[in-house]
Amino acid sequence: MTGELHDGVVAFRTLSHGREAVMLGRVQVGEIMPTDGDRFGACFRLTLPDASATSWRPARDIPAARRLALIKINDWLDAADLRPNGAA
Repeated sequence: MTGELHDGVVAFRTLSHGREAVMLGRVQVGEIMPTDGDRFGACFRLTLPDASATSWRPARDIPAARRLALIKINDWLDAADLRPNGAA
């Protein structure tokens, strides 16, 4: 992963039926949900402008979906040239 990590900026909030909201600060920017598929146990999507994961993307399980969503959000924040507090 290139660029800065934006730890503490992205969080996951429990919704109903095993779903989770992907939070960027206080704003919901995506969703993770379990699937009944054989190969993939979860999927995620982001609602950020020009993000590369705006359609549902498969993931092995919920933790993998969280990790993949975080990678996509970090890439998006880096592309927007945003830096974590205190970074030059």
